[in-house]
Amino acid sequence: MTQTLQRGLDVLRAFRCDAKPLSNRTIAERSDLPKATVSRITSTLVSLGYLVRLPNLGHYQLGAGMLSVGSAYLEASDIRRAALPLMEQFAARHGVSVSLAVPDHLQMIYVVWCRAPDTVSLRLTAGSALPTDRTAVGRAYLWALPAPEQRSALTQIRAAAGARANKIIAGINSAFADLDRYGYCISIAELQKNTFGIGVPLVLDDGRTILALGAGGANLDIKEATLRRSVALNVLALAADVRNAIAESRDIDV
Repeated sequence: MTQTLQRGLDVLRAFRCDAKPLSNRTIAERSDLPKATVSRITSTLVSLGYLVRLPNLGHYQLGAGMLSVGSAYLEASDIRRAALPLMEQFAARHGVSVSLAVPDHLQMIYVVWCRAPDTVSLRLTAGSALPTDRTAVGRAYLWALPAPEQRSALTQIRAAAGARANKIIAGINSAFADLDRYGYCISIAELQKNTFGIGVPLVLDDGRTILALGAGGANLDIKEATLRRSVALNVLALAADVRNAIAESRDIDV
């Protein structure tokens, strides 16, 4: 039963932020499961309402069952309730998208995502998943992990990256150097051309809860010096405000 549940979750994790319908073959490749196993699991998930099968394509997309589970989590989250107003104000004031992300294996899941109405950015929303290794928000999370957990995560990332491992680890190490020095890291055009991201770790509950705050957007002309001089410093200030708001909502000391 435990293995079946684990495999079902692995199948659902295969649906990433691109929001495209997936075939059993693609799901098998992303989840590292046999195709026959994936076929059985997708059939079960369709019957439960967690996936929808598109008859003309024979592909699958997330169903209303997943939406209800995700919505219930987000609405019940005290972190989301405390952070959302501050993040909405920040996005509108600075013209960037702002996210609060939690880890899920080798991905970061957005529990809060806000953007200004005229902001050009990736097509994301709360619940979207992005790779931990190639995003500023993911690298900020990795940096804040206790040493044993960080080593374990980096080992998994290296193994999953295959031939790209050295390049990816170099990007993570560069981000760690920035985090050591400035408290934030920057990613430019790594996940998608003409996009940028800034990541700041958010450590709560005396280190028991580690999240990451991110800000980003799409800009053809953005310069790294501009990001460091203005946007990144504002994101650091936002992270402090969000941390304080969460602590106050729980009536605890930061």
